[in-house]
Amino acid sequence: MKKNHKYGAWYDHAFKKTFLIMRLVLVISLVCIMQTFALDSYTQNSKISLSVRDLKLEDIIMQIESGTKYRFAYNRNEIDVDKNYSVSIKEAEIKEVLDQLFSDQGINYVIIDRQIILSAEEDPFISKQNHTVSGRVIDSMGMPMPGVTVVIKGSTKGTITDLDGKYSLADVSVNATLQFSFVGMRMQEIQAADESIINVTMVEETVGIEEVVAVGYGTQRKETLTGSISKVDGDELARSQTINLSSSLAGKLPGLIVNQRTGTPGAESLDITIRGTGTFNNNSPLVVVDGVPRDNILERINPEDIESVTILKDASAAIYGARAANGVILVTTKEGAQSKPTFNLSYSYGINNPTKVPDMMDAVLFAQVFNETQYYLQGRPDMSNYAPFFSDEAIQKFRDGSDPILYPNTNWPEVSLKKNPSQQRINFQASGGSENIRYLLSFGTSDQGGNYVNQPYSYKKYNARARVDVDLTKNLTVGANMSAILEERSEANGTDFVTILQANPTLVAVYPNGLIAPGRFGNNPLLSNRRGYNKWKNDPINTTFTASYKVPFVEGLTLDASYNYDLRNQFQKVFSKPHEYHEYNVQTGEYDPKTNNIPISVEDTYSRWTTALSNFRISYKTTIKEDHNVSAMVGTEQQKQTYSYAMAYRKNFVSPAIPQINAGSTKPEDLNNGGSASENAYNNFFGRVNYNFKSKYLLEFVFRYDGSQIFPEGKRYGFFPAVSGGWRISEEDFMANMKFIDELKLRGSYGELGNDRVPAYQYLQAFQFGNNFVFGGGDVPGIYSSTLPNPNITWEVSKKLDFGMDAILWNRLLGVEVTVFNEKRSNILLQRNLSIGQVFGFPALPDQNIGEVENHGFEVVLTHQNTIGDLTYSVNGNVSFARSKIIFMDETPPTESYQTNTGHPLGSDLYYKSDGIFNTQEELDSYPHGAGSQVGDIKVLDLNGDKIINGDDRYRASNSPQPEYVFGLTANLQYKGFDLSLFFQGQTNAWTYDGTVDEFGQEDLDNGLVYRATNRWTISNQEGATMPRSNDWQPGTTDFFLYDATFFRLKNAELGYTLPASILSKTGINDVRVFVNGVNLLTWAKEITWRDPEMSGGFTQYPPLRILSFGVNVKF
Repeated sequence: MKKNHKYGAWYDHAFKKTFLIMRLVLVISLVCIMQTFALDSYTQNSKISLSVRDLKLEDIIMQIESGTKYRFAYNRNEIDVDKNYSVSIKEAEIKEVLDQLFSDQGINYVIIDRQIILSAEEDPFISKQNHTVSGRVIDSMGMPMPGVTVVIKGSTKGTITDLDGKYSLADVSVNATLQFSFVGMRMQEIQAADESIINVTMVEETVGIEEVVAVGYGTQRKETLTGSISKVDGDELARSQTINLSSSLAGKLPGLIVNQRTGTPGAESLDITIRGTGTFNNNSPLVVVDGVPRDNILERINPEDIESVTILKDASAAIYGARAANGVILVTTKEGAQSKPTFNLSYSYGINNPTKVPDMMDAVLFAQVFNETQYYLQGRPDMSNYAPFFSDEAIQKFRDGSDPILYPNTNWPEVSLKKNPSQQRINFQASGGSENIRYLLSFGTSDQGGNYVNQPYSYKKYNARARVDVDLTKNLTVGANMSAILEERSEANGTDFVTILQANPTLVAVYPNGLIAPGRFGNNPLLSNRRGYNKWKNDPINTTFTASYKVPFVEGLTLDASYNYDLRNQFQKVFSKPHEYHEYNVQTGEYDPKTNNIPISVEDTYSRWTTALSNFRISYKTTIKEDHNVSAMVGTEQQKQTYSYAMAYRKNFVSPAIPQINAGSTKPEDLNNGGSASENAYNNFFGRVNYNFKSKYLLEFVFRYDGSQIFPEGKRYGFFPAVSGGWRISEEDFMANMKFIDELKLRGSYGELGNDRVPAYQYLQAFQFGNNFVFGGGDVPGIYSSTLPNPNITWEVSKKLDFGMDAILWNRLLGVEVTVFNEKRSNILLQRNLSIGQVFGFPALPDQNIGEVENHGFEVVLTHQNTIGDLTYSVNGNVSFARSKIIFMDETPPTESYQTNTGHPLGSDLYYKSDGIFNTQEELDSYPHGAGSQVGDIKVLDLNGDKIINGDDRYRASNSPQPEYVFGLTANLQYKGFDLSLFFQGQTNAWTYDGTVDEFGQEDLDNGLVYRATNRWTISNQEGATMPRSNDWQPGTTDFFLYDATFFRLKNAELGYTLPASILSKTGINDVRVFVNGVNLLTWAKEITWRDPEMSGGFTQYPPLRILSFGVNVKF
């Protein structure tokens, strides 16, 4: 029979559409490759006008770099950049400008392509015993570096490295010093001596002010940055072999808090916040990829495609207005470069296992604990005259394994979890360009297997990206950036990690003949592949087109425009069917086939999201009277988002062979349909103005006038301004004698930002079906008002205050960043509980903008790098602290003051205060306790002293699951061909309640933790018990099971080796690097030792994974 289904047909159509788009992009990119095999140099004919008097050389260099594509390289110990120079020239070539600038100054320069190398004049009496020097230049990852400038110090003689990173320089004196320089890398000087081969490894300038970082709708040099902004390079993130980019960000950036709650393939649950939490509502930051706000993208984007990730933490995020209160994550993807075509192929294969599988009770311990449970349930005063559920003979058979069918001892995690399921990643990139065209083409695939035996847990991802930038004229550049992703995720229907952990160990999993037993109620985890499946397909397509025009008749004026269209489709199918298992018949000794009575059913769900965004900006940059540098940008942006959802459900199929909706029953009781749709639109105007005086005194103003359709007319628009300033103290004359300070800057900012991540359209009257009425002699379904509308609802407002210090010390060996911040969030949407009471007969009260929360904290970053002989190393450490406090929420006053939410952190809960365990009857009788308390139960304190244990004795905890301190430490080492990277991550001041610890040995026959059982109170183990008795009584949630979630882990480690060039010289391959990598290798936890301490919700979640992999990177 042909299987027709409208959703499946639609999905095939969508996938074909995706394929056609990517095929078109591939054709365009291949054309670009063929057009750009020749490497052209940057034009030397650019005209420069420059007029300055008595200005520091460093500031003059900055002016030239900001107005051209030239980049300078020099040694600060050799070139005095603080010395004042003068020059006045118009419409001249760069050579003319430099000749006039350095006339009779004792400075030589070399211009090679876009590089300008400055050096002191060579001693004329240097020996002229000359020879030829050649070699190869690579980066810290062992990859060849084309375009590196190599010059003889103090002369105008030099060259650049070719595509393979190779160079050759003739007529080099034995007394000469070779200088190697590249933008973003530390300049290196090497004595030529009589060496004929000199190989060099370039090191990133990680401690420096020349770094360029992304900001909202543009970039800025770090030295003139006034906001609190942190950045991590994509190459560092790609080292982690996790498929989810979000997980790789944990600990990398100060202020960014990432907690991985589960490790389900393709559906890891991660909580991401910037500087903690500030609202009762959504605390997620805004994610912007290549200038476009995008939801649910971090977990899907290919880490190999990332150029950098930057976070805006303070008022600098105000340029994103009503969506920026929780901070902004800016993701910049890679682009093509002006070079001959280069090809990169990377492959990695690994195995993954849970970081920690809880130790569950075996059959012997389970039987003993269960007997105790039954004893306590019967209320017996002692163990005498008690007929246990499991006899001593049965327990002995569990122990000795003499009867594996009737008295098994099943280790369910052992039989249900796979050993070393595999995962692999493949990525291919092609990039290059000429003077006028730059392109990048990337394809990748990831395949991650699940950890369950007989369960179809898996995740596959296919991604493609193409980016092309074309200089149509000298002033006009256009570009296209397109990406497509296809995700396929599959998992069992009805089985999860908790089913495995809590399975009864006294039941058989698999009979000796290989037949699968029923487990408990037919819920054996090994049967999950017979129950059906749960499958998802996702295919996001993102397209962006850009144009940039430099207005020729107004120097410094640029027009930028972009249009973006994103489409994401998701299709989910849940298929359930009866399944067969076998039961052992004690009387006959046969294995009887059984089938459960689950009906055949299918549920298809289709979801579709679209985003259309247009953006137009005008930018202007100029210098006034030599010292006053001004830049400004204004823009407008319109965005429309739509969402639609459709669901169809059928059951009672004739056969499970056709799991399609149209094959199901059409009876009303056997079907269900549903659907919804929504849309939203934004309209805004934004801008930024920057001013600095000699790059010493810095000032920035940003704003956004934002409008959102989810709010009522008259409340839709808001103005969100921010101002920031900086003072580069190191540029002051009085700092001239403090030679150990290379850079010292103070900065501060203040601004107002919005948060519209709240339920939409609360100003409209909402209705719901229900409340049947008798009409015409029969029941007629009606509708009723579910929530009162609020016509005055609007966005939350965040007021952010930030102060910081940035310093670079001791000839750039040490970098220090210190920041303190305070945020006051107001207009938070909450229901009134005190000032307006609930009125009988009315629907629920609407949310109102009444809540207030304060959040404060600090961040510290230390960086160090150095080269000692052939060893190059760098260390980067960061620590962040953030603590929230509720200021107002209109709560009903509790009976006791220590129960109020006000004054406590967000996420704090009420707990009974525990004080150990009642060890004796005398102790129990002498202290207030609940009616059900027995010896061995948790002792709860009578906080209000009324001799009664009730809800008034609960207190509000001063902590929450949100960590207040997070920290990260990265160490990188390179020695000749070897490289080693270590990354540590951790948190403290986080507390999590784990009530699942106490779920064991109950009357429902669920299994429990060995940790809980071996430390429980018993008649024979009273003084040494750290856990209450089995089946203990509690008045409610106690802090006995509130645990310190402090942990420190080796998050990632990688050891690599780059093959020597001599081995590859005749292969046509430029570079080969092999590596081994480990993720979540070691973990130290303060209290939570029975499960992964990063998880939430107890030990029953699918845990994060430990991944061991090896791989190879090939460049040709």
